[in-house]
Amino acid sequence: MLSKNNIDKKLNKYMKEHLSKGYSKHAVKKVLVNHGYDEFYVDGLLKRHSESQIVKKYAVFVSLLFLISFFSFNFISIKQPQQIIGYVTTISSSNDGCCTSICQQTSKDECYGKFIVGKKCNELEECNVGCCIDKEGYCLTNYLYGNCISGNGFHINRDCSNIIFCRNLTDKSYTSRQYNIKNKKGAGITTVKPPADYQKSSFNIKYYLYDKTDVLSVAAELRDGENLVDSIALYDDGSHNDGAKDDNLYGNNWLSSKIKDFDGFKKLDMDIIVKYSDGEEQSISNASSLLVLGNNKCLPIYTEWDKPSERHSIIFAAQNYETDDGYQKFGTDVNNFLSVLFSTGKFSNNKDEFNFYRLEQSLSYFNIPTLINIASNFCPSYSNKKDLIILLDNNEDYCILENLRVVRVNPQVLLYKNITNAQINETFADFCSYVLTPKKLADEIIIFATPPKIVVNTLDNLTYITSIINLSFTVSALNYPINYSVFLENSLILNRVSAEETTDSIVLNLTNGTNAILISSKDKNKNTAFSQLLLNITLQ
Repeated sequence: MLSKNNIDKKLNKYMKEHLSKGYSKHAVKKVLVNHGYDEFYVDGLLKRHSESQIVKKYAVFVSLLFLISFFSFNFISIKQPQQIIGYVTTISSSNDGCCTSICQQTSKDECYGKFIVGKKCNELEECNVGCCIDKEGYCLTNYLYGNCISGNGFHINRDCSNIIFCRNLTDKSYTSRQYNIKNKKGAGITTVKPPADYQKSSFNIKYYLYDKTDVLSVAAELRDGENLVDSIALYDDGSHNDGAKDDNLYGNNWLSSKIKDFDGFKKLDMDIIVKYSDGEEQSISNASSLLVLGNNKCLPIYTEWDKPSERHSIIFAAQNYETDDGYQKFGTDVNNFLSVLFSTGKFSNNKDEFNFYRLEQSLSYFNIPTLINIASNFCPSYSNKKDLIILLDNNEDYCILENLRVVRVNPQVLLYKNITNAQINETFADFCSYVLTPKKLADEIIIFATPPKIVVNTLDNLTYITSIINLSFTVSALNYPINYSVFLENSLILNRVSAEETTDSIVLNLTNGTNAILISSKDKNKNTAFSQLLLNITLQ
């Protein structure tokens, strides 16, 4: 599932790009909020973006303070108020300090949690980042010490991936782990990487044994139904891709070349056999499984692959990936896309209802019928009535519906939150309506922030010999309704609302000399446009 940190990175990238092009924070915020993102969440991202910009400016200006303090302070007061909010190493006033709930330098007024006056965050123990094992035994990486301890957790100043307890047992509560350790001989957890790969490839098999007391040997038996395919010894000696020596993690590599050539998919179930020095043997049936592909380029992505005729399938294909690292980049983009997909409730909460495949027949497809034909031949039980093909195209700016349940889309996407409100069949049939690409975001920001257009039809480069002038103008906008007004010498003489492009006119009774007329228009997003003209009147 896409972590909050990864979501932040994607949104930060979008905001940085469009803010740098001159679009206002208001416009960027409104577009994202309109697409389902929480207003306070977006505010926080915008605030952090502002903080980073201030810090960059501060780093340039600080040297000037030592040289010409008077002029530098005057310069800063004009260009940017000196409000250093975070990520600095000095404390500028008695009101500044560390906000320990987020571990950033702030003022007391800007901190909504515990605040320590006059302290740098990097000096405080509660701002140390590491692995937090909570009271239920779940491992939480990149966690602040203070937040971990306050929740009655146990904090280790290391990454969770470097802790055997966490690396192998993140799906088990501490209570259940203790039960397994104390009461179940041979209990542990199995991992296979990759869960699916081509014939003649290598699979790394690991088994973490909770208690290895009196263990003589550990082996993995691979079965195709009732038939034994192979048996492989697992070691805890630090020399068989098993981690460190004597860390309770047994492992070894298995080559699928021992399987005879075949076409299609072959799912192998795995039993773990633990033998003890007293002659006792413990068998853990169906501890895990792996998938081997023969003469097939439709690669299952997750171990949840199962029941293809019943589940919805999402099949990824590549377009314009013909580079030396094309397959690697394609695989990375697919994983990133799925991370975004799994961040939405409909998919994250029902992940086991889907199968996911990566079609590696080609890195570019000449036409959509060819693509569909390949998916039908190589991906199990493909159906255009229940499945979706996503063609990732680096050269595509938008999401395009190419065929029934076939879409072409840029790999860098976000999904609208309303995807969670739709049925899966509806989502697949109209998938592009839920997709937000960088170009689409830019377009919508432009549309949102584009002011109305005022075209004056009455000429103002003439001298009129009459005081009665018909003022004609046309008002249009991208964001209706619009409100438009006409002022004559600061006096309001016309005010109307329109839900469409409008040509309007008003008869003016002007005085001798120069008469100033102002036409203003404001759309529903408060974008404002003005048009001013001077009408010269010379009465005979």
